[in-house]
Amino acid sequence: MMDLAQHLLDNAEVQSDPAAVALAPIVASETGLSSAGFPFLNARAFARFRDTVPHILGAGPVAWRAVTTLERAGAEAAIDDDTREGLARGLRVVRTVLRTAAVTAPPDLWLLRQVLGAHRGLGLLGPLLDGGELDPQRCEVKTPMGTRPLKPDELEADLDFLVARGLLTVGGGRYAAREQPRARRVLEELAPTAPDAGFDTIALWGRAFSGAQLSDAEAAALAGLGEFTPPATRCPAYTWIPSLEEIELGYRLLPVVLGLRIAELTHTLAQGDPPALPSERPALHDVARRILEASGALQHGTWTPTPLGKRLFGRGPGPFGIIGAYHGYTTRLRQLLLEGRGNVWVERGANVAASQEANRRTFERANDALDRFCADTGFNFEVFIEHAVGRGEATRQRAERSGDDRIQFIGADLEEAAIAAAREERTQGHLPDNMLFIAGADIGDPSAVVDFLRARGLATEGAVMLVGNGFHEVRNQTDERMVEVFRGYHEAGLLLLFTEESALSTEDLLKTAWNTYHAGFRYVHAKSGQGLRPAVTGPPPRFGKALPASWTECASRAGYVRAEGYCHRGRTIYPYAMAGRPNPAVSVSHFVIPRPLAERLGLLKEGA
Repeated sequence: MMDLAQHLLDNAEVQSDPAAVALAPIVASETGLSSAGFPFLNARAFARFRDTVPHILGAGPVAWRAVTTLERAGAEAAIDDDTREGLARGLRVVRTVLRTAAVTAPPDLWLLRQVLGAHRGLGLLGPLLDGGELDPQRCEVKTPMGTRPLKPDELEADLDFLVARGLLTVGGGRYAAREQPRARRVLEELAPTAPDAGFDTIALWGRAFSGAQLSDAEAAALAGLGEFTPPATRCPAYTWIPSLEEIELGYRLLPVVLGLRIAELTHTLAQGDPPALPSERPALHDVARRILEASGALQHGTWTPTPLGKRLFGRGPGPFGIIGAYHGYTTRLRQLLLEGRGNVWVERGANVAASQEANRRTFERANDALDRFCADTGFNFEVFIEHAVGRGEATRQRAERSGDDRIQFIGADLEEAAIAAAREERTQGHLPDNMLFIAGADIGDPSAVVDFLRARGLATEGAVMLVGNGFHEVRNQTDERMVEVFRGYHEAGLLLLFTEESALSTEDLLKTAWNTYHAGFRYVHAKSGQGLRPAVTGPPPRFGKALPASWTECASRAGYVRAEGYCHRGRTIYPYAMAGRPNPAVSVSHFVIPRPLAERLGLLKEGA
């Protein structure tokens, strides 16, 4: 009996499409359904897709069309129902991976351009190309001021990022160039200076798309970004390791998308419609259109989004904005390597907006879990605290559900920009009138919240604190310090709901390639001194740095009880079942209860 792949390859339309020919044995391979009902490929098929089918930026729509071609071929093929269902699962997985890569690749490419440019300027790439190794603990460079040592932690963060994106290898704490043609070409040919003359192109594109005035120098900086070589979309020697052209295009793409977001145009594009662009400087709109078209986001010669473009505009602004908010670090990479972190800080105002964009659905799930917990156990609360408050999205949702007549709402944040944004939301009627704010509240110092509540006669025991991606902001954390932070909240009796992106190993990042944007996410948080952790304890990585203690372990050691039924695991990073280990989730929403409260509610199993 003819197998499915051969049925597909015998189709004339498939034969005329090289991408469809490459994808046929992948989508025709063995598939399955996860316990949650999601389809998955087998590991070998995903590795073949990752390493042989171009699928980021402009290659994405080429692969997307090939999937549609294979879908038609399958509909015409004489195959049984089980085979047809297996093909449908394979096609669905590939489409999901393509949608994911459209969003995850650009932030990493934007960062790669800047990291590699800084290293080129410091003379670090030459020794690697000559077969040498870099030891972050003992690395010196020549500067106009003489030979100077580089800061080991800063250099190690850079090099780990380059390893995670396939350009370097690491062993015994020493880093070397990967012997792979695309990787070597990047190290050989990438120029030290970026093509934007040092301007903040995110802000400039935002002004350009909003119709604001630009100086001639600013307009020239954006116009210069229109000179680039589109990446190849059909490469017989393809590998997922980014090419020089992909890095240069990704560097241009992220600011354009965020500029459109600043001008509030991405929602229209996400719906599949062309945006209403201002009349000022139309030549710059053409530059942006060419960048978006080359990236697979727009149909040729138009502002009409492709299917992957709709995904990019709908989901990209959140993760793009989180990475782009670290512009203050990326523009000072040379300074960081030579002098250390000093006064460099994240652009918190931009981060507030990006975090709200990314966390809205997460907060809905957390509030759903809280409602279920209260219904299941009879638990009631009178104080609701949103730490790392941003614009107060979690509070807005909670007030809509519970009203503000029986609950005292509190917003806490270290940064005044976040508190100011939340106060403005309250003024506009989006947050409860009775909401109080704690400015300068370091989430790593529980007393900031606890003392505030007690000073106002508010009970801490049984209060609920919801945190969206805030605990990782505890700077320079160790395992023991993180346990002490949780212990402070536990002793006060606070029930914690918190979401965190999972720390992933370099091994996982290499194997999953563009199926997560975590390489860049991990990098910017390392540069800013923040600490990511895995959700749960897993096996130690076979190479690269060991992961810190998990969020679950730290909270448990502090006395908290994890309420698994109210936790939520996000999308897993591998689109196939893992043999002998958990499939790490991109992010996890944790629900932990003070042990005394868990005992009163009868939630502890005997002997726990």
